[in-house]
Amino acid sequence: MFLFASALIISSIVSSIQPYFYKLFLEAINKVDRKEVLLVLFVFIGIRFLEILFDFLVDWLGDVVIFPAGRDARIAVFKKIQDLDFAFHLSKSTGSLISAIKRGDGAFDNLHRSLNKRVGLVIINLLVIIFFFAHLNWQITLVIILSFAINLILAKFLIKNNVKARTEFNNAEDNVSDIIVDNLINFETVKLFAQEERERNRLEIVFKDWMKKLWGYANSFRMIDISVGVLGNLGLFFVLFFGILQMYQSKISPAEFIMVLGFTISFYPRFYELIYELRNISKNQTDLQKYLSILDEEIKIKDPENAIDLKSIRGEIEFNNVSFAYPSNKNRAVCDINLKIRQGQSIALVGHSGVGKTTLVKLLMRFFDPDKGEILIDGVNIKKLSKNRLRSFMGVVPQEPILFNRSIGYNIAYGVAMATQKEIESAAKMANLNDFIQSLPEKYETRVGERGVKLSGGQKQRLAIARMILSNPSIIIFDEATSQLDSESERLIQDAFWKARENKTTIVIAHRLSTIAKAEKIVVMEKGRIKEIGSHNELLSQDGGLYKHFWQLQTTKI
Repeated sequence: MFLFASALIISSIVSSIQPYFYKLFLEAINKVDRKEVLLVLFVFIGIRFLEILFDFLVDWLGDVVIFPAGRDARIAVFKKIQDLDFAFHLSKSTGSLISAIKRGDGAFDNLHRSLNKRVGLVIINLLVIIFFFAHLNWQITLVIILSFAINLILAKFLIKNNVKARTEFNNAEDNVSDIIVDNLINFETVKLFAQEERERNRLEIVFKDWMKKLWGYANSFRMIDISVGVLGNLGLFFVLFFGILQMYQSKISPAEFIMVLGFTISFYPRFYELIYELRNISKNQTDLQKYLSILDEEIKIKDPENAIDLKSIRGEIEFNNVSFAYPSNKNRAVCDINLKIRQGQSIALVGHSGVGKTTLVKLLMRFFDPDKGEILIDGVNIKKLSKNRLRSFMGVVPQEPILFNRSIGYNIAYGVAMATQKEIESAAKMANLNDFIQSLPEKYETRVGERGVKLSGGQKQRLAIARMILSNPSIIIFDEATSQLDSESERLIQDAFWKARENKTTIVIAHRLSTIAKAEKIVVMEKGRIKEIGSHNELLSQDGGLYKHFWQLQTTKI
């Protein structure tokens, strides 16, 4: 950083003193001294070459600092987004987040160049001018200092208004980005319901506010242009006016006036740039503040300071008096849950939608922490484990698998970075997916598209099952894992599933009761509480039971 600052000072001084040579040239020419003229010329050209050299050094030394800093900032923000809780991602708009990151990443480099290079150049240029003018005439020096100060005071208010307009425009731009990204993510739904025109109208409505904010932002620039332009030219006029006056009064020579003219004409364009650089600094600070504010987001589900480092688990799970309500809902999602799951046992959670089945799984994986009670694995409170370690013991097949826009093989092996092709294919065979993959021209190298859009719903779920099988977890969680499969595929998947879960603790969430009839224990939930527990046959034997009611609804022929 010291080398950068030194190169910047030298570069700025070398660039700023060049008008002084106008005076030297004129004086040498008046003396009709060719040697002196040539000497001044060689020194002047030497100064120009120095300027090129130190400009290069300033850019290079600055990049040496800012490139790694920008990379580290991007990695830090990305890591923080990864570390933030499930609740953060549920409440954030992807489009707005992408927009803020994009602006902030650009602002990082722009702020460096504006603050450390361009502003520094103008300030040093002013100091050089004051140095030469102070030795020449105090009145001209006073005029240029007053002109500079008045413009800065005015610029402060104009920039404040410009940054306010910029912030409002950014918010409007985020709203536009939000709709566009939301549309791209859900384009299939738009096509299915033929709602292209509705989406376009939705965007046009948001663009009305966007256009209004854009005009406000653009007009704030014009206010800067007009105000600074008028005051700057008045300052230029008074400096040159006093210079001419001093020359006619023989207080300065014509050569010194040419120097004043050269300094003044070279300074004011840079001064205009300074005003805009100050505005850019404020703008970039606003963008960077929103970008880096992600780092200030609180991680609510924290890892313990001294986490227990379990190398493996048996898979015994226990919910002790667990209650939980989502932050956005005062009603408890689950209430007073007491449930023990033995090592290697398979249990099923059934009940109407919204009764708390998936919530129990989210609590088990520490996406949220219970408001009351505790959850134990092998007798250890899961809060004493790091989140990564805890989740590494679990394999999840979600209801709606989301895939990376990479190859099928990449997605199957996502949980096991060093998986071999043989292991990938073995997992695909168990999930009844290998035959389909082999029918594709690129086989396991076939890209699945964003969120897996090139695959059918059943194919995505079978891929997710293969991914789980390959990760070989101690605890398996199936969340409606066969809901999108036809009857034949469902049977094949169930066969594979019951083989894969051998000696593993398994939690199955299902509405299709045929999926979980083999489960050792079935937990029926109602309104966030456990209503019934038993095996399939035990629950069917209970007259008036909720499970029996569900079974009859699904098996009664119309």
